[in-house]
Amino acid sequence: MKKAIVLLLCAVMALSCFAACAKPDETQQTDDETTAAETGVVETKDPNYEADLPEEKFPGDFNILCEGSFWATDAVLYQKEGSDADNVLDAVWRRCSVMKDVFGVDITVTPSADTTSALKNSVKSGDKSYDAICARMPLIASSAANGDLMDLYDADGLDLSKYYWDQSANEQLSIGHKLFYTVGDIIVTDDQCTWTMMFNKKIAEALDLEDLYTVVKENRWTFDYFYSLIKDTGFPKPNDQGEWDYMASYAFSTHRDMAYGFFYAAGMSFITKDSEDIPFIDPSNNEKIQNILTYSLKIMRDTQLTIDAHKWVHVDPWATRLTEAAFREDRALFYAEVLNTVTSLRTMDTDFGLLPVPKYDAAQKEYITFVNPAASLIGIPIYHKNDNNARRSGVILEALAYYGHEIITPEFYEKAIRGKSTRDIESLDMLDIILRNRTYDLGLINDWGAMSSAYSDLVFNNKNDYASSFKRTSKSAEKSLNKFLQKIGVNR
Repeated sequence: MKKAIVLLLCAVMALSCFAACAKPDETQQTDDETTAAETGVVETKDPNYEADLPEEKFPGDFNILCEGSFWATDAVLYQKEGSDADNVLDAVWRRCSVMKDVFGVDITVTPSADTTSALKNSVKSGDKSYDAICARMPLIASSAANGDLMDLYDADGLDLSKYYWDQSANEQLSIGHKLFYTVGDIIVTDDQCTWTMMFNKKIAEALDLEDLYTVVKENRWTFDYFYSLIKDTGFPKPNDQGEWDYMASYAFSTHRDMAYGFFYAAGMSFITKDSEDIPFIDPSNNEKIQNILTYSLKIMRDTQLTIDAHKWVHVDPWATRLTEAAFREDRALFYAEVLNTVTSLRTMDTDFGLLPVPKYDAAQKEYITFVNPAASLIGIPIYHKNDNNARRSGVILEALAYYGHEIITPEFYEKAIRGKSTRDIESLDMLDIILRNRTYDLGLINDWGAMSSAYSDLVFNNKNDYASSFKRTSKSAEKSLNKFLQKIGVNR
């Protein structure tokens, strides 16, 4: 969905190199497109990114219930004033200002540590306190399970077919052709929480590795290639005391969510949907999942190959700081984390590049990554379903998404990409690949029967028997799923 932004940044970076020698007639502009003669880049205005917003006012506060203590969700929805220190937060303020100018509406937020209970209480009391809700995936899924969210397709003024809404999210998060929550350019946490991989260019050059960008583009960036590469580099070494601790050097630095990284990169999901868009548990992929589990253990539980942050929480409760430090200090060749980590690495002395997670094998068509459930999604409270506020909520959310695409998303990519260490055009190409095929799994978000968390536990605890885990969790998952479908009024 963000391809247009990535291409635009590519064009901007390339044009800056040629600006000094450009002649006045080397670029031509029409109403529909701008052609950059120097680079061959053609940017065409896509009608799917153009909003059809009404010319009417919606005065008063538009109150969004959100998590204020987790990933600062409130901060990326509302800012009271501009920020000289953070371009993304400044863009959030500018969007609020545009909403006030265009619609006469004041965007406000109500932070809550428990959005599920807050919305449930509001529904029970009938106070209609909230115009929308924005909460991390498991919490907003709980609100849907409680029957507290309306079907977004019933909200007049909301055009979810537009590309500033994530079409993958719309498709994968719908249930029985109902959509209770989704995401897009309205908020940046889905981008921040996209799983990605980085490599240390200094170490790669010292090890005389072949160009990894070429490996990706030639469809050779696979599970087998990645394992053979990190296994044979000879880079890992113990610390100065000869110990394999958090100060040693590793081929791979990550944490336990990499179990999901490999799982989804292989095209798997814990929940499948039938032709009627009804989710079900499909055991037909169990053999492949077992192979992925075996592969993940081979990498993740080799303590002289990989450092897993969550094995070191006794040293630092926020142990991901240890794995980031390993990469920042040139003690890790590869590093897998959410995309937001890239922004914190902009001050890293050594250059690094972005890569997608390797695919299962060369026969797999696309590189795939998952959006970590720490990301937030957007929904509308059920009490607006049959009142005029459903249209108000729909129009305002639509405008927030559209202006998010126009104002905030470019600033996020400026912050995430144009840092000192990721100026290479190849990283922009890789980011396009990463964002092109993101997956949202209802099974991970809802964790019915603890099926998805049980899989993560297998990897973390070095257990290699998926069949037993599936047998133990699938019946409970099926029961929980059926109960959920009944609550939201979807019949098999």
